[in-house]
Amino acid sequence: MGEEGKRVGIFGGSFDPVHEGHLHLAKLAKESAELDEVWFLPCEISPHKMERPPTDGAERARWLRVALRDLPWARVSEAELGVEGPSYSYRTLERLDEKFPGYEWYWILGGDQWDALPRWKYPERLAELATFVVLARNGAVVEAREGYRMIRVEGEHPASSTRIREAIGAGDVDIPYLDGEVEGLMRGG
Repeated sequence: MGEEGKRVGIFGGSFDPVHEGHLHLAKLAKESAELDEVWFLPCEISPHKMERPPTDGAERARWLRVALRDLPWARVSEAELGVEGPSYSYRTLERLDEKFPGYEWYWILGGDQWDALPRWKYPERLAELATFVVLARNGAVVEAREGYRMIRVEGEHPASSTRIREAIGAGDVDIPYLDGEVEGLMRGG
């Protein structure tokens, strides 16, 4: 398939750190929405997590490149890194749509963020540009929203970036759901 009409899923987040749960959910979204690629989009500063600054964006992008090394359908987009202030999804997708005309965009998010979407900055603009791929966790009900295209995907994974950071901070070894090479990088390797 040429570039025109390429179906690309955007999976945004802090990825602090990226873990097997992220990869599992991205694969579910890819298969369910029949995506050609999934672009992992680490944000500079999440407007939903302003209280705790993330690890440096370039470092998180490096972790992602390592974790995605064996997934030919996945890539890292640094479109939000280095952007001043919070990363707003609608702005990012406007820039990507301008740079890659003719692509079909799919915004991958969890059911919790789908519920919070009306509180996002200009969600209707994001809805004009993308179909939402909503990951319904723990059998959660995901309601359709007028004016929004949505594909519901069942899926969950027990991994947690917060628990992984805490385990590394505590000096634990054999961190579950974390790529060994990413773990080495996080520990200064």
